[in-house]
Amino acid sequence: MTTSDKLEKTKRKERTMERKETGRQDALYEGRDEYEWDIDRMINEGMAGGMVYGHGEQVNIEEARDLVKEEPPHEAGD
Repeated sequence: MTTSDKLEKTKRKERTMERKETGRQDALYEGRDEYEWDIDRMINEGMAGGMVYGHGEQVNIEEARDLVKEEPPHEAGD
């Protein structure tokens, strides 16, 4: 293996590690530090009774909703 090949292999490993580290950071709170994801989860997983409908002012899973900003999760032991 030439020096150039070794250098390229090292660069590929570094890029892979950077992508993995970025993924770990993104998964730290999975967005829950900014939004109330329980509402979104209920909509996405069909936990609104399994029915898709609108009734007067009440809306169900087919309607878009604004997600509420919230405080970040508290660290254990605080």
